[in-house]
Amino acid sequence: MVRATVAVVAAAAVLLSGCRTYGRYDAQEKMLPEMRQSVQLFASDLERARADLDLLRQAAQSDSALRVVAEEYDRAVERHEEILDENQQLVDRFEENLPDYRRMHRTLGATLSEHRAARNRYRSLLKAVRYPSVTQRMAPGADSARAQRRALPDSLPQARDEAYTEGRYFVAPIFYERLQSTTGEMTMRQALAERRQRRSQQGRPQRRGGASEGEQRRGLPEPASGSAASDTADGEAATSP
Repeated sequence: MVRATVAVVAAAAVLLSGCRTYGRYDAQEKMLPEMRQSVQLFASDLERARADLDLLRQAAQSDSALRVVAEEYDRAVERHEEILDENQQLVDRFEENLPDYRRMHRTLGATLSEHRAARNRYRSLLKAVRYPSVTQRMAPGADSARAQRRALPDSLPQARDEAYTEGRYFVAPIFYERLQSTTGEMTMRQALAERRQRRSQQGRPQRRGGASEGEQRRGLPEPASGSAASDTADGEAATSP
Protein backbone atom coordinates (compact mmCIF):
# COMPACT_ATOMS: atom_id res chain seq x y z
CA MET A 1 0.00 0.00 0.00
CA VAL A 2 2.81 2.36 0.91
CA ARG A 3 4.70 1.50 -2.27
CA ALA A 4 1.60 2.17 -4.35
CA THR A 5 1.11 5.54 -2.67
CA VAL A 6 4.74 6.49 -3.29
CA ALA A 7 4.43 5.47 -6.93
CA VAL A 8 1.31 7.58 -7.39
CA VAL A 9 2.96 10.61 -5.78
CA ALA A 10 6.06 10.18 -7.94
CA ALA A 11 3.98 9.91 -11.10
CA ALA A 12 2.04 13.05 -10.17
CA ALA A 13 5.30 14.92 -9.56
CA VAL A 14 6.58 13.92 -12.99
CA LEU A 15 3.38 15.09 -14.65
CA LEU A 16 3.41 18.40 -12.82
CA SER A 17 7.04 19.02 -13.67
CA GLY A 18 6.28 18.25 -17.29
CA CYS A 19 3.49 20.82 -17.29
CA ARG A 20 5.83 23.43 -15.85
CA THR A 21 8.49 22.65 -18.44
CA TYR A 22 6.44 22.21 -21.57
CA GLY A 23 3.27 24.14 -20.82
CA ARG A 24 -0.32 23.13 -21.26
CA TYR A 25 -1.49 21.21 -24.27
CA ASP A 26 -3.18 24.28 -25.78
CA ALA A 27 -0.32 26.69 -25.05
CA GLN A 28 0.84 26.79 -28.67
CA GLU A 29 -2.63 27.79 -29.85
CA LYS A 30 -2.61 30.67 -27.37
CA MET A 31 0.90 31.85 -28.23
CA LEU A 32 0.33 31.92 -31.98
CA PRO A 33 -2.22 34.81 -31.82
CA GLU A 34 0.20 36.73 -29.59
CA MET A 35 2.96 36.27 -32.12
CA ARG A 36 0.66 37.27 -34.97
CA GLN A 37 -0.43 40.44 -33.15
CA SER A 38 3.16 41.35 -32.29
CA VAL A 39 4.11 41.04 -35.96
CA GLN A 40 1.15 43.25 -36.93
CA LEU A 41 2.30 45.91 -34.47
CA PHE A 42 5.80 45.65 -35.88
CA ALA A 43 4.38 46.20 -39.37
CA SER A 44 2.62 49.36 -38.13
CA ASP A 45 5.92 50.52 -36.67
CA LEU A 46 7.51 50.09 -40.09
CA GLU A 47 4.95 52.39 -41.72
CA ARG A 48 5.70 55.07 -39.15
CA ALA A 49 9.43 54.57 -39.55
CA ARG A 50 9.18 55.07 -43.32
CA ALA A 51 7.23 58.30 -42.83
CA ASP A 52 9.79 59.46 -40.24
CA LEU A 53 12.61 58.69 -42.67
CA ASP A 54 10.99 60.93 -45.30
CA LEU A 55 10.77 63.78 -42.77
CA LEU A 56 14.38 63.24 -41.73
CA ARG A 57 15.61 63.32 -45.32
CA GLN A 58 13.75 66.57 -45.93
CA ALA A 59 15.28 68.11 -42.81
CA ALA A 60 18.75 66.94 -43.85
CA GLN A 61 18.52 69.06 -46.99
CA SER A 62 18.76 72.21 -44.88
CA ASP A 63 20.72 70.71 -41.97
CA SER A 64 23.71 68.82 -43.36
CA ALA A 65 24.59 67.40 -39.94
CA LEU A 66 21.46 65.26 -40.12
CA ARG A 67 22.60 63.42 -43.23
CA VAL A 68 24.56 60.84 -41.25
CA VAL A 69 21.51 60.30 -39.01
CA ALA A 70 19.32 59.84 -42.08
CA GLU A 71 21.75 57.22 -43.42
CA GLU A 72 21.64 55.31 -40.13
CA TYR A 73 17.86 55.59 -40.04
CA ASP A 74 17.66 54.26 -43.59
CA ARG A 75 19.71 51.22 -42.58
CA ALA A 76 17.48 50.68 -39.55
CA VAL A 77 14.38 50.75 -41.76
CA GLU A 78 15.94 48.25 -44.18
CA ARG A 79 16.71 45.91 -41.30
CA HIS A 80 13.19 46.41 -39.99
CA GLU A 81 11.83 45.27 -43.35
CA GLU A 82 14.02 42.16 -43.32
CA ILE A 83 12.97 41.18 -39.80
CA LEU A 84 9.30 41.76 -40.58
CA ASP A 85 9.51 39.57 -43.68
CA GLU A 86 11.12 36.77 -41.67
CA ASN A 87 8.49 37.11 -38.95
CA GLN A 88 5.61 36.94 -41.42
CA GLN A 89 7.07 33.81 -42.99
CA LEU A 90 7.30 32.19 -39.56
CA VAL A 91 3.69 33.05 -38.72
CA ASP A 92 2.49 31.61 -42.04
CA ARG A 93 4.53 28.45 -41.46
CA PHE A 94 3.22 27.98 -37.92
CA GLU A 95 -0.38 28.51 -39.01
CA GLU A 96 0.02 25.60 -41.43
CA ASN A 97 1.97 23.38 -39.06
CA LEU A 98 1.92 24.34 -35.40
CA PRO A 99 5.23 23.46 -33.67
CA ASP A 100 5.61 21.96 -30.22
CA TYR A 101 5.48 24.11 -27.10
CA ARG A 102 9.23 24.49 -26.62
CA ARG A 103 9.88 25.62 -30.18
CA MET A 104 6.91 27.98 -30.16
CA HIS A 105 7.96 29.52 -26.85
CA ARG A 106 11.52 30.03 -28.09
CA THR A 107 10.37 31.59 -31.34
CA LEU A 108 7.96 34.00 -29.67
CA GLY A 109 10.64 35.11 -27.21
CA ALA A 110 13.18 35.70 -29.97
CA THR A 111 10.61 37.62 -32.02
CA LEU A 112 9.75 39.97 -29.17
CA SER A 113 13.45 40.51 -28.45
CA GLU A 114 14.08 41.51 -32.07
CA HIS A 115 11.18 43.94 -32.03
CA ARG A 116 12.40 45.54 -28.84
CA ALA A 117 15.93 45.93 -30.24
CA ALA A 118 14.57 47.62 -33.37
CA ARG A 119 12.48 50.06 -31.34
CA ASN A 120 15.43 50.89 -29.11
CA ARG A 121 17.44 51.65 -32.24
CA TYR A 122 14.86 54.16 -33.43
CA ARG A 123 14.79 55.77 -29.98
CA SER A 124 18.57 56.22 -30.07
CA LEU A 125 18.38 57.80 -33.51
CA LEU A 126 15.66 60.17 -32.31
CA LYS A 127 18.06 61.28 -29.57
CA ALA A 128 20.63 62.04 -32.24
CA VAL A 129 18.03 64.18 -34.00
CA ARG A 130 17.05 66.04 -30.83
CA TYR A 131 20.55 66.83 -29.56
CA PRO A 132 23.02 68.53 -31.95
CA SER A 133 25.95 67.40 -29.81
CA VAL A 134 25.05 63.74 -30.37
CA THR A 135 24.77 64.38 -34.11
CA GLN A 136 28.27 65.84 -34.11
CA ARG A 137 29.68 62.71 -32.49
CA MET A 138 28.16 60.62 -35.29
CA ALA A 139 29.77 62.69 -38.05
CA PRO A 140 32.87 61.38 -39.87
CA GLY A 141 36.05 62.64 -38.27
CA ALA A 142 34.61 62.88 -34.77
CA ASP A 143 37.06 63.23 -31.89
CA SER A 144 37.32 59.51 -31.21
CA ALA A 145 35.75 56.16 -31.91
CA ARG A 146 34.73 56.06 -28.27
CA ALA A 147 32.66 59.20 -28.72
CA GLN A 148 30.91 57.64 -31.68
CA ARG A 149 30.13 54.52 -29.66
CA ARG A 150 28.60 56.71 -26.96
CA ALA A 151 26.37 58.40 -29.51
CA LEU A 152 24.50 55.28 -30.55
CA PRO A 153 24.38 51.61 -29.58
CA ASP A 154 25.67 48.89 -31.84
CA SER A 155 23.79 48.04 -35.01
CA LEU A 156 20.75 45.81 -34.89
CA PRO A 157 21.48 42.17 -34.05
CA GLN A 158 21.18 39.46 -36.64
CA ALA A 159 17.72 38.03 -37.12
CA ARG A 160 16.93 34.93 -35.13
CA ASP A 161 14.45 32.31 -36.26
CA GLU A 162 12.69 29.51 -34.43
CA ALA A 163 15.95 27.52 -34.20
CA TYR A 164 17.56 30.12 -31.93
CA THR A 165 18.73 28.45 -28.73
CA GLU A 166 21.33 30.76 -27.18
CA GLY A 167 21.04 33.70 -24.81
CA ARG A 168 18.21 34.78 -22.56
CA TYR A 169 14.99 36.52 -23.39
CA PHE A 170 11.54 36.86 -21.90
CA VAL A 171 8.06 36.57 -23.30
CA ALA A 172 6.34 39.84 -22.45
CA PRO A 173 2.55 40.05 -22.39
CA ILE A 174 1.18 41.21 -25.72
CA PHE A 175 -0.36 44.33 -24.15
CA TYR A 176 3.17 45.35 -23.10
CA GLU A 177 4.29 45.19 -26.73
CA ARG A 178 1.30 47.33 -27.67
CA LEU A 179 2.19 49.94 -25.08
CA GLN A 180 5.81 49.98 -26.18
CA SER A 181 4.74 50.41 -29.77
CA THR A 182 2.10 53.12 -29.58
CA THR A 183 2.32 55.19 -26.40
CA GLY A 184 4.72 57.61 -24.83
CA GLU A 185 6.94 57.90 -27.89
CA MET A 186 8.30 61.16 -29.27
CA THR A 187 7.52 61.62 -32.94
CA MET A 188 10.03 62.65 -35.58
CA ARG A 189 8.26 65.99 -36.02
CA GLN A 190 8.64 66.68 -32.31
CA ALA A 191 12.31 65.69 -32.36
CA LEU A 192 13.04 67.97 -35.32
CA ALA A 193 11.18 70.86 -33.68
CA GLU A 194 13.18 70.37 -30.49
CA ARG A 195 16.39 70.32 -32.50
CA ARG A 196 15.55 73.60 -34.20
CA GLN A 197 14.79 75.14 -30.82
CA ARG A 198 18.08 73.96 -29.35
CA ARG A 199 20.06 75.23 -32.32
CA SER A 200 18.38 78.63 -32.13
CA GLN A 201 19.17 78.85 -28.43
CA GLN A 202 22.80 77.93 -29.03
CA GLY A 203 23.07 80.54 -31.77
CA ARG A 204 22.03 83.42 -29.55
CA PRO A 205 24.83 85.82 -28.57
CA GLN A 206 26.12 85.54 -25.03
CA ARG A 207 24.91 88.29 -22.70
CA ARG A 208 26.58 89.68 -19.64
CA GLY A 209 25.07 90.77 -16.38
CA GLY A 210 22.49 88.00 -16.04
CA ALA A 211 19.14 87.45 -17.66
CA SER A 212 17.21 90.29 -19.20
CA GLU A 213 14.23 91.86 -17.49
CA GLY A 214 11.88 90.28 -20.01
CA GLU A 215 13.29 86.81 -19.36
CA GLN A 216 12.94 87.31 -15.62
CA ARG A 217 9.28 88.24 -16.05
CA ARG A 218 8.67 85.12 -18.12
CA GLY A 219 10.59 82.96 -15.64
CA LEU A 220 13.11 81.83 -18.26
CA PRO A 221 16.49 80.52 -17.07
CA GLU A 222 19.63 82.55 -17.61
CA PRO A 223 21.43 81.58 -20.85
CA ALA A 224 24.34 79.16 -20.46
CA SER A 225 27.88 80.51 -20.73
CA GLY A 226 28.48 79.88 -24.41
CA SER A 227 27.25 77.33 -26.90
CA ALA A 228 29.84 74.76 -25.86
CA ALA A 229 28.38 74.47 -22.36
CA SER A 230 24.87 74.06 -23.75
CA ASP A 231 26.11 71.50 -26.24
CA THR A 232 27.83 69.49 -23.52
CA ALA A 233 24.69 69.50 -21.39
CA ASP A 234 22.63 68.28 -24.32
CA GLY A 235 25.05 65.45 -24.97
CA GLU A 236 25.01 64.34 -21.35
CA ALA A 237 21.23 64.34 -21.35
CA ALA A 238 21.13 62.33 -24.55
CA THR A 239 23.53 59.64 -23.40
CA SER A 240 22.26 59.27 -19.85
CA PRO A 241 20.31 56.06 -19.25
